[in-house]
Amino acid sequence: MLKVALITGGNSGIGKACACLFAQRGYAVAIAARRMELLDKVKQEIIDEGGEVVAIATDVSVKTEVDQLVAAVLDQWGQIDVLVHSAGIAHSGSVLETDEKLWDETIDINLKGTFLVNQAVLKGMVKQGRGAIVNVASDAGVTGARNLAAYCASKGGVVLLTKAMALDHSKQGVTINALCPGPVETPLTEALSPQEMDLWKSMLPIPRFASAIEVAEAAYFLAHAPYATGSCLVLDGGNTAGGAI
Repeated sequence: MLKVALITGGNSGIGKACACLFAQRGYAVAIAARRMELLDKVKQEIIDEGGEVVAIATDVSVKTEVDQLVAAVLDQWGQIDVLVHSAGIAHSGSVLETDEKLWDETIDINLKGTFLVNQAVLKGMVKQGRGAIVNVASDAGVTGARNLAAYCASKGGVVLLTKAMALDHSKQGVTINALCPGPVETPLTEALSPQEMDLWKSMLPIPRFASAIEVAEAAYFLAHAPYATGSCLVLDGGNTAGGAI
């Protein structure tokens, strides 16, 4: 039976790992992100491994683009069984160091984007009476983190939006959960200096960053856990156990 997964942020990092994993496990996969050149590379990797995939350039903060994305996937396969919403950005800075433009960009992509993509996909899932949504948030949206004011606000919003949607739509056959990773080896963390990375690792109970595939495996678990909804699965090497970072 055909199974279809839509992965946003599918051009790199966690999103790419999710796309490859779901394709390997028999899903037809739609990947979306803003940079088409990177999407095409991931698409080719999946094709080379025998997977079925489409790649669609999308800015998740723009409703018309999100609606076009979902319509294209439904036109292609007629259904979306799983959404892994992984698209996001991170800017450092305290409130005093965060200007309005940076704040708006972070909230638009991380929080508004989650709202728009979930809204568009939910319509079809509710109609078909089944589906699973996994929103990639962050441990920084659970406990907060230093020097990440806008990011923490956006990811905290994702966590509570996920819980609210679960309350509203789980009786309609859709499970909706949040995945909250800590530091992960992705292009977002590559911007850290070696000194910063070493400091972060030294503060974690498990003194390393997660790999993207470890996070993808957790996303796959949540998408196939029929009694989990409204949950916030933290995968952070123990950070939130004591607010290490």
